[in-house]
Amino acid sequence: MTTNADRRDTSRILVGTGFTISFTLKGHLFRGIRITNLSVGGCFALVSARHAHGFMRGAALEDLALHHPDLPRDPIIATVAFVLGGRPGGDVTDMMGVGLNFLCMEGTTRQALETWVRAASAAQQTQA
Repeated sequence: MTTNADRRDTSRILVGTGFTISFTLKGHLFRGIRITNLSVGGCFALVSARHAHGFMRGAALEDLALHHPDLPRDPIIATVAFVLGGRPGGDVTDMMGVGLNFLCMEGTTRQALETWVRAASAAQQTQA
C-alpha cells in the first residue's frame, strides 16, 4: 500500500454523472454517491444532508471503491477533509459537498488512477 501526504498538488479532473463511489462510514454503507471531481489524492462527493452528522472532518471512510468502467475498483482508505453545506436532520432532498482525501491504496490501484488522471487531463486540455 502507498500513502500520499499532500493531495493539493495533484490534478483534479471534472467528471460526469457516470462517476460514483461507495464506502462504509461508521458502519453505514453508502452506495451510488456521485462525485464531481477526482484526482490521485481524493475526490469531491455529493451526499444527502440527512447524513451530515457522520461526516465530520477526519472521519475515516473504509472500503471506498470507485465505480466507473475506466477506473480501478480496489478498496481505498480515505478521510473527510472538509464539508460544505448540510445540517444534521436536513431535508431528504438537501445535499452537501464532502471533500475526501485518499490515504492509502494498493500500488497498482494508484498507478491505474494516475494513468487515468493523466489521460483525462490531456483530453480536457485538447478540448479547451
